[in-house]
Amino acid sequence: MAKYTASAGSKLEYATTQGGAKTQIVGLLTIPAIGDEPNKIDTTTLDNLKYETEINGLMPAPNLAYEFNMEDPSATANIKVVHDLATSGSIYYWTLTLSNGVVHTYTSDVKYSFKEMGVNEIAGFTMYHSPQAEIVTTIGTEVSA
Repeated sequence: MAKYTASAGSKLEYATTQGGAKTQIVGLLTIPAIGDEPNKIDTTTLDNLKYETEINGLMPAPNLAYEFNMEDPSATANIKVVHDLATSGSIYYWTLTLSNGVVHTYTSDVKYSFKEMGVNEIAGFTMYHSPQAEIVTTIGTEVSA
């Protein structure tokens, strides 16, 4: 029987240098889709009488949006950490580790916005990443008895 993975236990971390110490940003609610359908390159010619033809092109540039529950502001609160990352204007080394051990790594700067709130709702924010290069994915395998 197949074993499937729940999202609980996944984490998003950053480092200021490649291979440097990682810091987790807590309160993560959603993980964006990683990857997309490739752009299509039209190959249709006048010889085609019934169907257009195409080949796969490049993947669209990823834009990642992570949603968070906001901690009450303090020196170590997730919103303060993200605000400081965003206002620094620096590029950071990001590691998204899913609960099943799949790891996505990339570099990106940080932007953020506050979520809309209604009555009786938790305050939240969204952090945006635009990776500077291709996202590297590592899929480990583990044999269990």
